[in-house]
Amino acid sequence: MRVLRTLAPLALVAGLATACGNGSGSSSDSQSGDSTILGASSGFEVRTVYARYAPGVPFGPQLPQALVNEMSSQSCPMQPRIVQDLLMECDTGKTVYLLKNPLVRGAVASATPLQIGHKNIWYVEVKLDPDVAQEVTDATKSLTGEQLAFSYDGAVLTSLVVDSSFHPSHFAITGDYDQASATKLAQELTA
Repeated sequence: MRVLRTLAPLALVAGLATACGNGSGSSSDSQSGDSTILGASSGFEVRTVYARYAPGVPFGPQLPQALVNEMSSQSCPMQPRIVQDLLMECDTGKTVYLLKNPLVRGAVASATPLQIGHKNIWYVEVKLDPDVAQEVTDATKSLTGEQLAFSYDGAVLTSLVVDSSFHPSHFAITGDYDQASATKLAQELTA
């Protein structure tokens, strides 16, 4: 479990690094036709997290009650949808996220399923092209302390908080993966 917690930040970096493209950070335009927030892309995206909810984990005091009610009543998995101008998506661990517009969109250069130790616990090592990694670096320079979500095809793969050690050229996506599911995710990310 300790290894998974150590690898989780790497996974977020990977998600961010793999996403290339442009997107605005504003979430106020989604109802007026801003397609960058409406629905998930068929590729990889890095988005700023507005809020997240996991069963049994309390919300912070800043979140409006209407959003608390909406997120806590959501069952995962789900189809991504717009809630109060934010994109709502789940991860495989039943955490519900409210996400702002994509910071970076794009493709992954390589993704390799790897085993942790001698147990049936797997993760996906992701490497980004230097240009994509630079775009992620530029997009996150002023985001220290902000939480980012890395999503693919309508689901959050992982999330992390940006700190001074954040390096987007490579990362690991951790979760409840066995060999088959890690291999499938690696193939999807590089397809």
